[in-house]
Amino acid sequence: MRIAALFLATLILTPLASAAPTAPAAITGMEAITPYQQGVQALSDHLPDLAVTRFEEAYKIPKLTTEQNREILYRLSEAQVRANQPEKALDTLNHKFFNDHPEKEFWLAQALAAQGKYIEAIEHFKKLDPKSDYTNEATLSLASLQLDLGFRDEAIVNYLKSTQSKDEVTKLKATTTLAEIYLESGDLKKAKVTIESIPSGSKTGILKTVLDAQFALTSKDYPAAIEKFSTFFNGEQKLHPRLYQIALIGLADARHAAGQTQEAVLGLIDFISTHQDSPILLPAFERLSAWATVPMLITDPFYIQLRKWAEREQESAPDFGINFGSDFIVSPLPPAMALNTTNPYLRAIAHYYYAIHTAQLDIAGSLTKAQFELSAFRITYPQHALFGASIFESSKIQLKHKKRLGALYTLQSLADLARVNEITLAPEAQSQAGFIAGILSVEQDNYSDALKAFELAARSNNTHLARAAKINLGLSALRSADLAAFDAQQRKITNKELATELSIERALWLAHQKHPEAREALNSFLLKNPKNPRAVDARIALASICATQPPLDSLLSKALIDSVDSSNLSEAQFTDYTRTSYLLAELQQDWPAAIEALDTYFKKFPSNVSTSEFKMRKGLALYRNGEHNKSRQLLGKIALENPESPLTSFCHYYAGMAARLEGTPQALKESVDLFENVLKIKGALVLEARIQQARVLLDINRTEEAKISLNTVYKTASTSAQQREIGILLATALHTQGAEDPGQYTKAIAIYDQLLTHKKLPLAWNNQIHYMKGQTLESMQKDKLALDSYYQVVNKENIDPNAPEIQQEWKWFYQCGFKAIALLEKNKKYRAAVAIAKKVASYGGPESESYLKRARALEMQHMIWEE
Repeated sequence: MRIAALFLATLILTPLASAAPTAPAAITGMEAITPYQQGVQALSDHLPDLAVTRFEEAYKIPKLTTEQNREILYRLSEAQVRANQPEKALDTLNHKFFNDHPEKEFWLAQALAAQGKYIEAIEHFKKLDPKSDYTNEATLSLASLQLDLGFRDEAIVNYLKSTQSKDEVTKLKATTTLAEIYLESGDLKKAKVTIESIPSGSKTGILKTVLDAQFALTSKDYPAAIEKFSTFFNGEQKLHPRLYQIALIGLADARHAAGQTQEAVLGLIDFISTHQDSPILLPAFERLSAWATVPMLITDPFYIQLRKWAEREQESAPDFGINFGSDFIVSPLPPAMALNTTNPYLRAIAHYYYAIHTAQLDIAGSLTKAQFELSAFRITYPQHALFGASIFESSKIQLKHKKRLGALYTLQSLADLARVNEITLAPEAQSQAGFIAGILSVEQDNYSDALKAFELAARSNNTHLARAAKINLGLSALRSADLAAFDAQQRKITNKELATELSIERALWLAHQKHPEAREALNSFLLKNPKNPRAVDARIALASICATQPPLDSLLSKALIDSVDSSNLSEAQFTDYTRTSYLLAELQQDWPAAIEALDTYFKKFPSNVSTSEFKMRKGLALYRNGEHNKSRQLLGKIALENPESPLTSFCHYYAGMAARLEGTPQALKESVDLFENVLKIKGALVLEARIQQARVLLDINRTEEAKISLNTVYKTASTSAQQREIGILLATALHTQGAEDPGQYTKAIAIYDQLLTHKKLPLAWNNQIHYMKGQTLESMQKDKLALDSYYQVVNKENIDPNAPEIQQEWKWFYQCGFKAIALLEKNKKYRAAVAIAKKVASYGGPESESYLKRARALEMQHMIWEE
């Protein structure tokens, strides 16, 4: 069964080319606008965030023509959409330059889709001028969007339209996707005809093999199906995600049908474990869930695996039987995710299925715990494609608890969210939810709502469900003719308790999304419900906002935290309470209070998943020491025995160097003194000794001393190599202090920027400074700016294009390349990571082959291929 919204996380922008089509008419002078050209290059490297900054810089250039500014803004809007900045893109597109731009509808559609406004995006795609340069991509994007929203028939119409395109690439994409759709849906006759229309090539062979395997599966020749599907997993052959899904699921289905259930299950579990961010996890989980035993046993390996993937401890839910009703939908704050080991995509899906199977446990309290887990899932993953399904599952649990009215309200809220496009819900799930809501509405004599619900259910692809819905739709229409009775019943539908609970859920969602309305929503809830059981969650969340989001308010944050009785908090609540207490102490620079809060947590919950995170936070204040060696002892002895010799300063200097290399505490301490001796003697080595002493002072965390020492000799106007090194060390000292005083990070960046202004700066120094600047920006958690710094080196933007050709520097160049790729992987921008790895390799340096291998590994791991 197809799951709607399966690929929504990478929808729309995935099919776009790496750079937009050229504007309708060539615009003169664009080649001379360096930031514009750099922005185009960044787009082609799949780095839209960096492209945005470069186009913004280009737009600031004075005296450009209207046509040039329009072209820059046009490219800026594309970069903003690709960089997932849809709000900014919409603002850009509303500029007067775009009033009659032929491509405006295309980028409006892209921006709206990025905001999750898929229905509006579809309408704008449809409005695009057929003569637009984007017609091919728009039709494919429209079809892809319709397909992933579950509008399969409409998607097929647009894919068929694209097969008539004069553009061979568009035609091939559309035809192969159609073939995949037919293979996926089991329409093998159409799949066969479509595949035969595709020009011969490697992908044609793959499609034919999949087709043969599907035929074998439908004809119940399971051994043959297993053999054919298995060929796709025995080598390094790359498959399109949808084909990979068909092959993977086909192999599992064939094994299961052949009685090899254990092999089928283990194969899917192994796939999930090794491809944690794959967009095809949902079908795999569907199979595993369907094949699981009912009632589920708490010792079932699949259930245990779900709990591990979801990172949910068995005792994570409180005992609701004491404090809450059975239909109470609690919304705990989510646990920390900074140091979790499971990929967030897998963790989210596993959490959903963990909740579903918890409801199937044949033990007391399982339904209440399942309700808790579903609510935790919604709070932790408010944008997930399964969000709507989780609300539907919550309503089913309410029905099992015989809370039919509560279930009705839950389903109505689900319908409302779906209606305004706040969530995406699979069409079949909408139909099922509508039918249940219709029945419950009839029970309440609420025929108007029943009409709406049955209208939704009547669209089901399930013949029996659609027929029953249509019958009930007619009956409800007849009964709703008495409008007076309808109004009377409408006034009876009130549930203040449920409305209150929904309001706090919404407020907490906003808080965890860092939405600007969160503060007001939490304040409003606390004002109206000061004694509500959920008030403690609201207070903690509001305190966190006051300590981390402008306008900062440490007094209010402290008042809110002090008002919480921490002795009565659950483990999850106490985790958030501690995190907020730490953030408040950090804001106030009250490190003893921060450490005290963390130590209290360690004593109370030493094995909680957040313990590692909190130890890391406490570790921000720790310093390291070193040791000494024989060489240092010998050189020190010579210097002491020959105080008047002209060689004494050299002995002190190299004794200090030897002690520094040894690295023991005593050696490093003596190293500082030895370098101090050089400073007292004066002479040619004074400046170098001060540099080396500063290095040691930094190593032993006598940072303030190093900073003071370096400040006495640092000359910003000088461009000598020693002064550059002093500047870098001074910036390093400031960086070190940044852990306790974030303002020091800013000072370090200022030094790096000043050093980069030096004319004729050697390439090795230039690359190194960009690297170290990037490191500081990463410590500031400014990943985008850090990536920008590394990318300037990788893309050779830090080299004057008019300067004489210079020899390539490799050490810091490769360091920047490595960090850029690591940052992109961290932020799941795998296509860009591949582009950077290939770019680094293209320069033909000593590590070129290793970067090519890295690019290949990323392509294989994340199923990335050239369009």
